[in-house]
Amino acid sequence: MIFQMMSDFDYSVVDCMHELVFNRTHLGQVNDALNLTVYENQPYVRYHKNRLRPDPNFKLDCSYGI
Repeated sequence: MIFQMMSDFDYSVVDCMHELVFNRTHLGQVNDALNLTVYENQPYVRYHKNRLRPDPNFKLDCSYGI
């Protein structure tokens, strides 16, 4: 699930995942499925994916989908 996070690049995600796992383990929170689309659709994530595999038709939309 989280095998490709880079701690120096995605530290906020690593920190959030740590808190999520802690809360589920020690506070008995419900184990709902993670909605990864929220993270995947962020402009900086889409930019980084395109930087690794360039697509000439890629257009960056920085509006966060709001």
